[in-house]
Amino acid sequence: IMTKPLISIVMNCYNSDRFLKEAIDSIYAQTYTNWEIIFWDNASTDDSSDIAQKYDGRLKYYHVTKTTEIGEARNLALSKAQGDYLAFLDCDDLWMPNKLNLQVAALEDNLDYKFCYGGVHYIDENEKKLRDTIPIAKSGFTIKQQLDSFEIGIQSVLIRNDIDISFDTSLEFSPDYDLLMLLACEYKAIVLKEYLIKYRQSSDSLTNKKIKRWWIETKITLDRVFLKYPELKVSYPNQYKKAYAKVHYFRAMYYFSVEDNKKAIDALSKYRFLNFSFLFLYIVSFFGVNVWNLIHKIRNKLQ
Repeated sequence: IMTKPLISIVMNCYNSDRFLKEAIDSIYAQTYTNWEIIFWDNASTDDSSDIAQKYDGRLKYYHVTKTTEIGEARNLALSKAQGDYLAFLDCDDLWMPNKLNLQVAALEDNLDYKFCYGGVHYIDENEKKLRDTIPIAKSGFTIKQQLDSFEIGIQSVLIRNDIDISFDTSLEFSPDYDLLMLLACEYKAIVLKEYLIKYRQSSDSLTNKKIKRWWIETKITLDRVFLKYPELKVSYPNQYKKAYAKVHYFRAMYYFSVEDNKKAIDALSKYRFLNFSFLFLYIVSFFGVNVWNLIHKIRNKLQ
């Protein structure tokens, strides 16, 4: 009898006791059963440790006494992973019960594909559904789509553990984006048009705390991608422009967050004629931070 591939699931935890049990339970509820959890307690001071250590031996608990940035914490956890495949789940998100089963089956049937991702239910802190997204890209090389509009959620990914997976530890906000963009350049992905995860959006998330780093780190990754794969700029000129326009948009978001309207307007000016959406945002920027925030609030509700 052939044994099913082992999946190593990395969970990085820092003071995440609020939703932690639900997150771990969503792994234990998987219809695919050959997995291990590498639980990396990044020096939590809340009840996370007590919650995690109530589970059986499939959850391997590691505790460090000094908190590190997410990229370094992920790398340390990965060094303990024994699996044929790697997966990631943050402590406030949830997996759909058939997530692993669908992905393992797809990758086992297509050995020249190195990773797999799928759709996302976005939920709020009370698990109320905010919106749904199914990926647009077709299976194969997906970098054109990722440059146009990045759509790979790290929680939805399953990666074959025969390639070098390492997070850039200098990135505070987007080590996941950095890794996945480089993977998309180099390897073919299976894109499942299925909902695989529930991703929880909360006001105090790392994403919102690191707003100053959004544009800086997005630019670092794009510069790295186009330096390593210069042919992409020639093959996908529109996507190249759109990707860098996003950097300027993130820059404007930061300047509005510190109420520096002039710098926000300047950030948007370079790409104002790229498309209607960017022109609209550029015009909105002249009305100040309150109108900017209102427009984004309306847009988030409509998504």
